[in-house]
Amino acid sequence: MPTESRPQAVTTARPSRREDRNSRLKGYLIAMSIRIASFPLAVWALSTGHIIIGSILAAAAILLPSFAVMLANNVDQRQSSSMPTSPVRALPPAPRTDDL
Repeated sequence: MPTESRPQAVTTARPSRREDRNSRLKGYLIAMSIRIASFPLAVWALSTGHIIIGSILAAAAILLPSFAVMLANNVDQRQSSSMPTSPVRALPPAPRTDDL
């Protein structure tokens, strides 16, 4: 018995594993690049007397790795449904002309 295959609705489709991994890797690399840049800038700012700026940059250099790792490990956990969901079915019925 042939099974009817219907296309997946765009609203429920998951990104491919490669796209998901590449987006997480891109976010991780951006966060770590900011961290790498903020560490020497924090040392420079603190050594020249810019305490507030140096403290902010030092906090970024210390805290960014943990957020970058959480971002990199955040795998898309959406489950693909067994039946595709049509966005048209979610629309309410049109008003009747005799109700107006």
